[in-house]
Parts: sequence; C-alpha cells; structure tokens
Amino acid sequence: MKRRASVPLIGLGYIALIGVLGGLRADHLVIGLLGLLDLYNEKTRLFLRQFLPFIATGAIYDSMRYFYWPAIANRVHVAGPYQLERSWFGIGGQTPNEWFLEHHWPALDLACGFAYLVFVGEYLAVALLLFFRQRSDVLRTFALAFLVVNLLGFATYFIFPVAPPWYVTGYGLGPARLDVHPAAAAASRFDLLLGTHFFDGIYGRGIDVYGAYPSLHVAYPLLVVWAAFRTAELRWARAPAIGFFLLMCLSAVYLQHHYVIDVLLGIAYASATLALLGGVPAPAGIAYAGATLALLGGVPAPAHRSAALASSTHPLASGSPRAAASVARRSACE
Repeated sequence: MKRRASVPLIGLGYIALIGVLGGLRADHLVIGLLGLLDLYNEKTRLFLRQFLPFIATGAIYDSMRYFYWPAIANRVHVAGPYQLERSWFGIGGQTPNEWFLEHHWPALDLACGFAYLVFVGEYLAVALLLFFRQRSDVLRTFALAFLVVNLLGFATYFIFPVAPPWYVTGYGLGPARLDVHPAAAAASRFDLLLGTHFFDGIYGRGIDVYGAYPSLHVAYPLLVVWAAFRTAELRWARAPAIGFFLLMCLSAVYLQHHYVIDVLLGIAYASATLALLGGVPAPAGIAYAGATLALLGGVPAPAHRSAALASSTHPLASGSPRAAASVARRSACE
C-alpha cells in the first residue's frame, strides 16, 4: 500500500488551526487524528474515505461558533414563523407547541427524549452496517446525503435564522436576543424523570440557537428509511426505521425545538438531497424543493426584525459547555 503523508498532515493541521483560533477540545483531537487511519492498512483507508462526509460535517458545524452570531445579527425571525405556525396548524388559538406545553405525559417525555438522544447514533449505526456489509454503493450516497442535507440546513440557518418555539415561550415575540444559549427545552423532562444530565451537556455545546428552520432531526431518520429500503440486508430495519422517523416528527414539536413547518422542511430537505444525489426520481425532489422555497417565501414579515449586535467575543466561541437557558427550562417543565 502506498502511504501518503498529506492526509495525516491535514488532520494535524486541523488540530493546529483550532488551537490557534481557541477552544481546542478532546473531540477536535480525535477528528484530527483520524487522518492516521489512512496510513494503517487498506481497510482503515477505505473506512476513512467512506466516512469522510461525516467527519467533514462535524468539523463544519463546529467551525460555525467562530462566525455564527455576527452573521445573524439583526436578521432573526421571531414573530413571523410563530404567527404562520398558529395560522396553519393552530389548535384552539394555540400553536401545537403551546398545546403540548399544557398536555404532556411521562411516557412521551421518555420516548421523545430517547429519540433526541440517539438520532445521530441511529444514522451512524446504519452507516457502519452498510460498511461491514460492503454495500459501498448505498453507503456512498448515504454518507454524502448526510453532508449535503447538513450543508443545506446550515446555509438556511444563516439565510433565514428563526427562533425556536422554546425561545418564544421564554422570551416572547420581541426583538431576538443574542445573549441566549441553546436550551434543552422540554427535553429536560427526560433528565428530570431519570435523574440524568444528558441534555444539559448536549445543548451546552450547541451553536445554532436560531436554527429552527429546517428540522435536521427529522431529515436524518428519513434518510435512514431510504437506506433501509435500498438495502436487502436491512429489510428487518424497515419497520423500525419508519417508526423512529414518525417518533422524531412528533418529538421535534413535542419537545419545543421545532414547529410543524420545520418538520415539513426537514422532510423536504432530505427528499431534495436524495433527488440531487440520484437517490430518488428528480421530479419528486424538485417538487419538495419548490415546496421548501414556497414556505420560506410565504412567511409573513416578523413583527420585529431588530436584534442586538453580537459581541465580537461571544462566549460560545470558547467552546466550553453550558447549561440550557433557565427560562426555557422552567417553561418546558411546567
């Protein structure tokens, strides 16, 4: 096997860059050192090549902490998405999120919290199964779809930043605040029931506070459903994959992280991604992409568009974990 120094050097360069920018953590070291897999043998080199889209997605998302807040200043949509949601999907004058704040049950708290904990793990588990089953044809599209749908979602976070339902519950419909940290919202009920602190740790490292549109939580399980139906070896996983996808659609709204519109956008983004990569017929993807643009273009003008300017040294740039916002936590648990 011809060994190449370029791939490990890229990984080490990534570690050095994060060290210079600030906020170097153990997970950055792990990502950077994965480049050494290119040197060991052909199997590890193949693994690195096929899982590179996952690695790239993680690195890109993490890099957003250095420029996210200045990029969205004065452009966060708060009232408009809320009013559209209540108009289209209102229940007795409330949004579905507000209805679920008054009607929630421990069994659903546990089920939805579990779904939010493992949704990325489900995707990676299926990718590993495809790798060890040597289904590189499906894995290639599956891995690339993960990268593409995330890039589309990340771009939307900047082009059309939207406050999530938990923010509206805690802070109202006024101008968006830029001193707010990601919150576990109603997912904190899962931790309260089990006496754990999973979601505090997860959302303490979050970046995209105003990334309600689209719901990537929904997009990932839908891509898993596609992979299960494209792979004969995963026939046994088709029904569980569909069930998990439906549970995630409910969880995104029930846990106060997304509107129903966000769920529809997540489905649209996943479908358009598969169409772009040749995973589904192009007309279906075009239709979903058109629906996405129609939704974004049809959002009424928010009541308030101004927001405080972001600090040039926003605390999230340090990369240190933080607990969820206390106001949103209290609201979700009431």
